[in-house]
Parts: sequence; C-alpha cells; structure tokens
Amino acid sequence: MTAPAYRRDGSPASAPPSPGGRRFRFAEWVADVLRLVALDLRQFFDNKLYSVSTFLTSVSMVLAFGAATDEMASPAPGAATFFDFVFPGILAAGVMFSCTYTVGYTIIVDRNRRTIEDLILSPLSYSGFLVARFAGVLFKCLLQFAAVLVLGIAVFDAAVKSVPLAALAFVTGCLAFAGLGVLVATFSTEISFPAVVNIIVIPLMYFAGVFFPLGNLGWVGDVMERLPLSVNVELFRAATGQGPAASGEAVALAAGYAVAAVAVAAYAFRRRIGRG
Repeated sequence: MTAPAYRRDGSPASAPPSPGGRRFRFAEWVADVLRLVALDLRQFFDNKLYSVSTFLTSVSMVLAFGAATDEMASPAPGAATFFDFVFPGILAAGVMFSCTYTVGYTIIVDRNRRTIEDLILSPLSYSGFLVARFAGVLFKCLLQFAAVLVLGIAVFDAAVKSVPLAALAFVTGCLAFAGLGVLVATFSTEISFPAVVNIIVIPLMYFAGVFFPLGNLGWVGDVMERLPLSVNVELFRAATGQGPAASGEAVALAAGYAVAAVAVAAYAFRRRIGRG
C-alpha cells in the first residue's frame, strides 16, 4: 500500500485545492520572484562597468543637446526651444536602449550560466521567471530614467506637467522594448545580439520624431508616428508640456505594443527554451 501524497501546503494531493492552499502557493510564487529580482539587481550593481554604461547614452545626449541647443529655436510650435523639443525623445530613446539591452544580456547570461536549466528543475514557473526578469529591468531602467529626468529638470529647466502620463509612457516603453530584448536574446548569442538589436532600434530612433517633427516626412511620417518609439515620444512630449495633448490612439498603441511584446516574448521564450 503506497503512502498518500501531500501538497507543499500539507493538504492531500487528491483533495481539491483549498483557498488557503492557493494563497500559500501564490505567496511562495511571489517570494521566489522577489528572490530572483533581488539576485538580478545584485548582479547588476556588482558589475560596475555595465551598470554605469547603461546611463551613458541618455545622460550624454541630455548634456550635449542641453548645452548646445538650449537657445536654439524649436522646430515645432509646441516646444519653446530645440532642447525642449528633443528632451522627451531622449527620455523615450533612453528607455528603449536601456531596456532592450539590459534584459537581453540578462537572458543571454542566464543561458550561458545554465540558469535556464536550473529553472526547469526548480519549482519556479516560467511565468515567475519572466515576471522576475521584467520586474528587474523595470527597476534598472527606472534608475537611468530618473537620472536623466532629474538632470534635465535641474540643469536645463525641463518640466513634467503630467506625472501619470510620464509614468504610463515609461512603463509601456519598458515593457515593449524589454519584450523585444527577450525575443532577440532568445534566438541570438552574445556576439550576434547587439548587431540584431542595433538593426532594429537605431532606425527606430531616427524615424520616431526624436530630432525633427515627423510631419516633415509627409505621408511617410504618418506611418512612422505609429511605430512603438514614436508613440512613446508623443506621450513624453505631452507629459512634459512640449507638445499637444496625447491622443487616445497613442495611449492605446503604447499599451497594445507593451502587451503584445510581452506576450510574444513569453511565447517565444517558452517554445525555444521551455518544456513546450
């Protein structure tokens, strides 16, 4: 006669899961996710060169454009100076670069260190692993984003008129481009990853209205303004008061890109590396 099987919460395996058991398993799942996030952040800050390099693109852009263009006329009527026009685009581009590269390299390091194989043998689900990785990249990119925002406000008189809209633009941008980073990292190596990412994100930056109004491109600009980075630039411009109010289409597209990117990245990750 075999001994009865029990779940981790002590209830018999044959019994229907109790509400208390479900709460116990959810609390355990959250604890596992938080432990993985803490490990991710500790590794990030232990690598001083990598953590500092994530700040360089946006910080150097703010310093260069702020010093050189603060007195130049804006190319669009909604912004006071050229720097006021370009600053929201720098915020959006910084989120794009930071999130794509940070989470992508994290996934590649996980593969090189066989963390993924450990995951398959651990109680943590794939959803928990990906939630932890997305949460980690949100925290890491928030530090870069906050540094650039504070620098623009303190040194070059930038302003945030709508904190909720800025937060929406930040979160949706992070999730959209973190999803891109996970997707590319799932199918690439440490050597090919930056080349593939650059092929995607650099043209996006040039044709997202960061440096010039997309209206200058005619009908091509009408197409470009619906790209992922473009809608985040529009949201940041509205949030900083340097452009018209954010359209409902831009908000819907930003949220849609974020959800779609996370869903596609999770599916590809599971198909490529997971059990399925």
